Amino acid sequence: MIAVDGMGGDFAPNAVLRGVIKAAEQGVPIVLTGPEKKLIRYLSDFCEEWESLGITICDAPDVISMIEEPVLAVRKKPKSSLVTAVSLVASGKAQAVVSAGNSGALMAASLFILGRKDGIERPAIAGLLPTLKGRVIVLDLGANVDCKPHYLAQFAQMGVEYAQEILSLPSPRVALLSNGAERGKGSMLVKRASHLLEDSPYNFVGNVEPIDIINHCADVVVCDGFSGNVLLKTMEASAHMVKNIVAHEFSSGGVLRDGEHARIEKALLAIDEKVGEDSHAGARLLGVHGIVLVGHGSANADAIARSIIKAHEIAQARK
Repeated sequence: MIAVDGMGGDFAPNAVLRGVIKAAEQGVPIVLTGPEKKLIRYLSDFCEEWESLGITICDAPDVISMIEEPVLAVRKKPKSSLVTAVSLVASGKAQAVVSAGNSGALMAASLFILGRKDGIERPAIAGLLPTLKGRVIVLDLGANVDCKPHYLAQFAQMGVEYAQEILSLPSPRVALLSNGAERGKGSMLVKRASHLLEDSPYNFVGNVEPIDIINHCADVVVCDGFSGNVLLKTMEASAHMVKNIVAHEFSSGGVLRDGEHARIEKALLAIDEKVGEDSHAGARLLGVHGIVLVGHGSANADAIARSIIKAHEIAQARK
């Protein structure tokens, strides 16, 4: 059973519930959290037979908005859809939780309710980003805006374990995101974290710039949450820009030969999917007990469905 925050995200509950139906149609059992009457009304509009799909509802009358202060919101709203979804994992009624809502509140709720793993001071959001030769794990993507050097060393530990689990890499290459690949480049945080990683048991390959990430020069890239979030959003924006530039150039270039429209559309779709499929399919919150997926705030129904299916697959693999 996957717990889904029915009110989390910029387009909730509409996009969330449509995504829930898509995932349930593929056999994923789901418990939705949120105002029961409202969820039932929306679900019934989208799919009259929603109950037969294995979807159940756990009433949670309160909602944590995207702009609320995370810790305060979690403490003041124990009956919110987000907190209730996390609590279902803690009680064993669900094997994983998915929310596209307030990511800070999701991290706070996970810390308070599920608990922090031994040796980890700050959980981190780990996402899979595309490269020219596969995928790379990047963390932190936004959970910790301000970091200390040893946080980044702990991120490396979690990233290595995650890479071994999902990428089947026995000794993944670990790198630090910086403004230059040369040794000694970067902020004071990066320089101090570099010294810690050089003395660590991990396969540390030094600093990397974004172009090095695209060229797959590392399997795990660690950074503070501010830099990681900017990296993610820059990659998404770049894909969007390239897609629109290419589309404009082709549309203004005159008559196309037979079959070219289809090839162009296929290429443009691939640009979107290359970045969007993984980054919008939910990022793992590492460092807490339990499976927590942080959805993209602007996730549409397809992205929500992918997040739920991904959470289900992770939970099934652990059985």
